[in-house]
Amino acid sequence: MPMVPITVMGYRCERGGGEWVPKDPERQPVACPKCKSPYWDRPRKKSPMLTYDNFRDRIKETLKRSGPLTWTEIRTVAKLPEKFPNNKWVHQLERDIGLKRNKDNHGIIKWTIS
Repeated sequence: MPMVPITVMGYRCERGGGEWVPKDPERQPVACPKCKSPYWDRPRKKSPMLTYDNFRDRIKETLKRSGPLTWTEIRTVAKLPEKFPNNKWVHQLERDIGLKRNKDNHGIIKWTIS
């Protein structure tokens, strides 16, 4: 018996990339069977990239208003998307705005500007 290719229409998840053939072709799926996302048919929104100049200005403004802060406090107040700061940018901030990072008695690093 000869083998022949068969094409079947299915769905692809925009979030996780899973592909599947629906059990009921008359109904649109509620969620992706692989990742369980109800947003399987909508691509993720891309957040705009943060430039160094914008990062610098937000850090400077936050530290001027609030005084010494930890990175977590800065990121919360300035609404920065990064969980960890970019080391190259931090070293550049030390040169550009006089950023200082000092450990307190408990080993917590506080950021200040001079």
